Amino acid sequence: MPPFNYPLVLGIDTTAEWCSAALVDDAKILSLRSQKIGRGHAELLADMVQDVLTGAGVTPNDIDKISVCVGPGSFTGLRVGLSFAKGLALPHNIPVVGLSALEIWAASSDPEHNKALCAAADVKRGQILTQMYKNGQALHGPKLSSADALSNLPKVIVGGGAKLLGAASASAYICPAILAWLGLEASPTDHPAEPLYHRPPDAKLPGGKAVLAAQ
Repeated sequence: MPPFNYPLVLGIDTTAEWCSAALVDDAKILSLRSQKIGRGHAELLADMVQDVLTGAGVTPNDIDKISVCVGPGSFTGLRVGLSFAKGLALPHNIPVVGLSALEIWAASSDPEHNKALCAAADVKRGQILTQMYKNGQALHGPKLSSADALSNLPKVIVGGGAKLLGAASASAYICPAILAWLGLEASPTDHPAEPLYHRPPDAKLPGGKAVLAAQ
């Protein structure tokens, strides 16, 4: 018998400074790698995922689902993680789901599902992306605004943009294991593996095609 339960979910995050991957079953972390690199996700990710799989004693054929963080984050980082996840999934017929950083920060901060909190991402240019949660449930979708436009916030504020809303500390780290566990129950229909863009196009290419800004 293998030392784990099925299904197995691979979590991947390359949206910001960290490059992270983890393999979990429904109860425990089987293998996890995480490195703060700033840039260079494309050069590191494949080897990191291979290390995770080797550490757990499995191959891509054993993976039941891939859960990838879809942002917000850097344009390049988002594309690295999404492209790798889809490229790994295709030949092995593995479903891929996408979870936002806001969802992951909220779940990381409220494992017992008994808090009211605000998950916040600093998306630069004086703007912040927020999502309110209560008892583990999102009260609305991600909302873009300026920090000073927000009021009546809960006491618990988490995520990379938390300090902009008055929190004493902030962490933009995405735990790949929690990302994977959230993906366990997610469906590709409700959580498509597509980048979370939060701004209209910044510029247009010749012919009117938009250039999208991820952050």
